[in-house]
Amino acid sequence: MLISAIRRWRIRRLYNAGEWKSAHELAQKELGRKNHHFATDIILRSMYNQSQWEDVIAFAKQYPGADTNRYVSKSHRRVSEQIEAAEGVPKPTFNRVWNEIDLLENWVQEGSRLWLKHPWGWVHWDMPSGFELNKTHPALLHLALEILLSPWVKKTKKWSVEERQPGKHNSLSYSGGIDSTAAMLLMPDDTILAYHERNFTSMLNHSLPHSTFAAIQERTNRKVLCIPSNHEKIRTHHKLQTGFSTANASAVHLILLADYLDLSSIAFGTPIDNTWLAKGAKYRHFPSSYYWTYWSEKFKLAGLRYLLPINHISEAGALSVCKQSELSDVVNSCLRGHDGRWCGRCWKCFHKNGPLGRDFDPYSKEVTTFLNAPHLRTAQHALWALKVQDLEHLAPHLKPHIAEDLNWWQQAYPTGLELIDEPLRSHIRSRTEDYLQWMDKPYTLETIDLDV
Repeated sequence: MLISAIRRWRIRRLYNAGEWKSAHELAQKELGRKNHHFATDIILRSMYNQSQWEDVIAFAKQYPGADTNRYVSKSHRRVSEQIEAAEGVPKPTFNRVWNEIDLLENWVQEGSRLWLKHPWGWVHWDMPSGFELNKTHPALLHLALEILLSPWVKKTKKWSVEERQPGKHNSLSYSGGIDSTAAMLLMPDDTILAYHERNFTSMLNHSLPHSTFAAIQERTNRKVLCIPSNHEKIRTHHKLQTGFSTANASAVHLILLADYLDLSSIAFGTPIDNTWLAKGAKYRHFPSSYYWTYWSEKFKLAGLRYLLPINHISEAGALSVCKQSELSDVVNSCLRGHDGRWCGRCWKCFHKNGPLGRDFDPYSKEVTTFLNAPHLRTAQHALWALKVQDLEHLAPHLKPHIAEDLNWWQQAYPTGLELIDEPLRSHIRSRTEDYLQWMDKPYTLETIDLDV
C-alpha cells in the first residue's frame, strides 16, 4: 500500500509540474496494478494536454471506463476542429456580394444545398431531394431572413409581400429533448417532426438525440427529418457564442421547407417557464406580450400558425408527460451526452435528468455555479427540482422559496389553451388530460414574482 502511494505521489508531482510525458511514462507502468484507475486518468490527461487527441481515442478504446468518455468526447471535437480549420468554412462555388436592396436575392440554391449570403459571409442548409428555392413563397424567405438577421440588419423586419396560403400539415421543431418530446406527445400523431442539426464542430453532440430518433422510429414508426446547417455561426460575427440568432431560429429549417412539406403550422416546445412566466420567475399575461403578438402575426403572414402546444405546462409537467410515455427511457435534454448517455454534470442534467431518477453530480461546477448565481436560471423550475430531489442544502439561500407546496408546478394551466385555435385546442386538451391534472383556482402561477 505504501509503495503504491509513493508511486502515485511521484506521478502526480510530475503531472502537476507540467512534465506530462514523464508522468505518462511512469503511469504506463501502473496499468494492471493497484493504481490502474489512477494511471489511466493520468495517461488520458497527459496525452490530451500534449494535443495527442487521436492517441486519447485509441487508449480509451483499449482501456474503457466511466471516466474516459469526457476525454474521448473532447478529443473527437479537437480532431474535428483541426479538419474544419484545414478545410475552411464552406462557401459556394460562385461569388456574390450582400444585396441590401433586394434581400431575397441573397438566397441561392446549388444542388441540394441552400445558401444565404449575409453581410459577413455565407451559411447553408442541406435540403431534402426535390426542394426548389424558386418554388418557395417569398413570405417564407422574408420570415427566415428576419429571424436570422434582424438583431443586426433592421431592414429585414420590414417586409410586405402577398400573404402565403396555409398548407395542410402541422409540424414541430423537434430537438429530442424533454420539452419538445412532450409537445410531440400532445400534438396529433401525423405532425411532421424536423430537427436542426449543426454540421460543424461544437460542444453539442448529436449522437444522443439521434439515439432518441431511432427509438421513436422503432417504437412509433415516426421519422424525424434532420436538416444540417451552420446558420448558428451568424452570431459569431458579432462576438457572441455559437447559437440561434433569435428564439425562433430553431425552426428556420421548417420555415424554408414550409412549401415543400405543405405546412399549415410550426410548433415549438416552449413551456410555461418561457411563456406565462418571464425568465421563469415572474408571471405575465402572455397573450398581450409583445413577443406573442408580434411573432404570431409574422408567422401568419407566411401562412403558418405559430403553435405553442405546451405553453400551458411547465418543465416539470413536460417531465411528467415524458415519464408516462413509451419514450421515458430514451428522451434526453442533455446537450453534451453521447451514445445514449447523458453527461451528468450540466444544468439540464440537474433539473431534467435528476427528477427522472437518473444519476448526476449535484456538486458539479456548473450546477453549483448556476444555483448560486445572482439570477437563478429557470427559477421556478429550479426551485421545484431542488425540492423534489431533496437538494435544498445546495442553495440554503433559496430555502424560503421552497418551503411552500410546489405540487401545482406539475399541473396544467387551463388558460394556456386559449393560445391554441380549434380543432387543435380540443385535441391538446384531451391529450393533456391523459397525462396531467389541471391547476385549481385561484392559480398559484398567477402570483409568482420571485426575487432569486
